[in-house]
Amino acid sequence: MKQLIFAATVILVTAQANAQLKIDNAVFFIQPGATVTVQGDVTSNVDIQGTGLLLLKGSALQNVDMGGFTIPNLELDNTANATLLNTSARIGNSFVFTNGKFQTGNFNLTLASTAAVTGNTAAKFFWTNGTGELRKELTSNITAYELPVGENSNYRPAYLTTSGSTFSAANFGVRVLGIADPNKPPSTASHLNTTWPVSKTGITGGTVTLEGQYIDPTDVTGTEANIVGYFNNGTDWSSAGEAHNATTNRVSAPVTTAAGTISGINKFLAVGSKAFLQGAYQSPITTAGLMNDNLRTLPFGPSSSLANFPQDDPYRVAPYSTTFTHVNNAISETIPSSAVLGPQAPAGNSVVDWVFLQLRNLNASPGNTVLQTRSALLQRDGDIVDVDGISPVTFNNLTDGNYIITVRHRNHLGLSLDQSNAKNFTETQSLANNAGRLADLTTAGDAGLFGTNTAYITMTLPGPVNVNALWGGNSNVASTTAAGGLKYVTPNSDNSTILSQVLAFPGNVSGLFNYGSAVGYYSGDNNMNRTVKYTTPNADGTITLSNVLTQSGLFNFGGLVQQIPN
Repeated sequence: MKQLIFAATVILVTAQANAQLKIDNAVFFIQPGATVTVQGDVTSNVDIQGTGLLLLKGSALQNVDMGGFTIPNLELDNTANATLLNTSARIGNSFVFTNGKFQTGNFNLTLASTAAVTGNTAAKFFWTNGTGELRKELTSNITAYELPVGENSNYRPAYLTTSGSTFSAANFGVRVLGIADPNKPPSTASHLNTTWPVSKTGITGGTVTLEGQYIDPTDVTGTEANIVGYFNNGTDWSSAGEAHNATTNRVSAPVTTAAGTISGINKFLAVGSKAFLQGAYQSPITTAGLMNDNLRTLPFGPSSSLANFPQDDPYRVAPYSTTFTHVNNAISETIPSSAVLGPQAPAGNSVVDWVFLQLRNLNASPGNTVLQTRSALLQRDGDIVDVDGISPVTFNNLTDGNYIITVRHRNHLGLSLDQSNAKNFTETQSLANNAGRLADLTTAGDAGLFGTNTAYITMTLPGPVNVNALWGGNSNVASTTAAGGLKYVTPNSDNSTILSQVLAFPGNVSGLFNYGSAVGYYSGDNNMNRTVKYTTPNADGTITLSNVLTQSGLFNFGGLVQQIPN
């Protein structure tokens, strides 16, 4: 295709370029009422002058390379679309859609403060198919200004409102992705499969709100009625000031930082908590103050396999499912990648095991109602995180407020906060920002934990002195109820469970001196070293016996009862 190259002053009334248009340091002036029709590419290193129209009317994809300079009035009439190439561009007065989409690619298309966009429909819009944004310059507050963006064949416009703001060389940018927000909490029950990344510059004070319009039902996962607007600043989520409308298929939230994303997610709480397991904490470890993570070295496998560290929530399958009952949590937890179980840096972030969390009420008879449960991952330093191995644990469709957290485990007795130590949970998502609201059962005083001082064991070694831990040795899963506990002698003894698991392991026999051991993910593995042993040394029943004797006396093996709210 030929090029029309202008390198001098050109004043046009009407012209048609059946070729490429290149303006090289020329004054290119389109007279009022005039139209310059281009069927090829447009390249310029200066502003186009005048109030006339530049019409893109090709039959193949047309490239626009403006070097960041301005086109006063641009019309697109090309079903094969047009795209920014190499550089950004600016629209001074108007952009008209007649046919086709205008792709931004990795560059920005900026609309001047007085520029208007017309003709956009569900089939004609700015396709933000890269990192580039559609930007709007601002000199005053605006209300529900439509930014007609979409991706592929999907129209997902955004509407910008500013109130009480001031502006200095200001602009607001938006693009749209046809995926759920990549930073979405890992275990939300309902969310949109679309996200609007945004930026703002030179806007101070007041409120800046963006409303995104999604496609129903294509963009909806879960229950649409539960989805609310969220803003993510790159670290944390906020639903403060949000709005949502399932009839118009729109969600909105204030944009409070220079960059972030708007999306729709069910209301959630990000719960940060911390606990130690006696069995993993007192076993030989290499670093003081950390639990052992020997289970992590088991192969990665399904929850039903006793030979593997479970990829899926083990509390939903036998033998644990009869004792651990999920409440308001229908979505089974799954570790998304084996990398989560790899050695982490720092070492305290490596995974120890699955734990079972209960979020409880704080009203009359505090803690007596389990509002929701989650299975989550326990790290060596005691942090309890979601299945991604990083985030606080997501609880869905609950409002901000004070709650009691209870931590339970498959072979330890549960431990719970008391109402006096209830924590205020919100959607703040980072572990760092959750520090002030962390439900730390390891350091809570006796008055802050449910039950008497026999509800937990105080550990002094290894690591920090006077840390609380869940009692270990509860091998008999059937006794892991609120009324159950530790027993060393029959009936229902935890030691009998250990013996049964050892004898059932392939190759072991029931001779008095040949009990052998069982290797894998067993409830009888009280010291959490991947091996169940009935006989000394390192017999797993030793933990049970020691704990029972601590409370019961030498000749009264009795039992040790779990103390959590009913």
